[in-house]
Amino acid sequence: MLNKIMLIGRLVADPETRFTPSGAQVSSFRIAVDRNYRQNEEWKRETLFVRVVSWTNLARKVSEYYRKGMLVFVEGRLQIQSFERNGQKAWFTDVIAANTFSLERRTPAASDESVSYTQEATNKNPMTDAVQDQNFEDYDFVPEELEEIA
Repeated sequence: MLNKIMLIGRLVADPETRFTPSGAQVSSFRIAVDRNYRQNEEWKRETLFVRVVSWTNLARKVSEYYRKGMLVFVEGRLQIQSFERNGQKAWFTDVIAANTFSLERRTPAASDESVSYTQEATNKNPMTDAVQDQNFEDYDFVPEELEEIA
């Protein structure tokens, strides 16, 4: 069996962080993911809002560095849960993140040790507008996250 999902989208709000009774950090955020499609002779855009939940070390990185409007790549698994409200059964779906990477350009020469990002307002679809003729050194993929999660 396989339960894996990969998404690219923009954060619609700053991440929310909380701690479990045992002290584990949990950070959650929502991303907007666009899908372009053709209906008859007209192009349409559909936006899906997805909640992403991260735990422990990844949650710490998310809460420290991610902000509203940032473009991020999320890899994880789907988790579907149900609950009952007013006698009606309701369902909701989360993505439990295994890895997340910022796809934002780093600002050149930050004066302090903190990580800063530029927030470029764009209507481009990150799934179809591939990065071309760019140096990947200009992008912050936060490779330390991979070492901490493993």
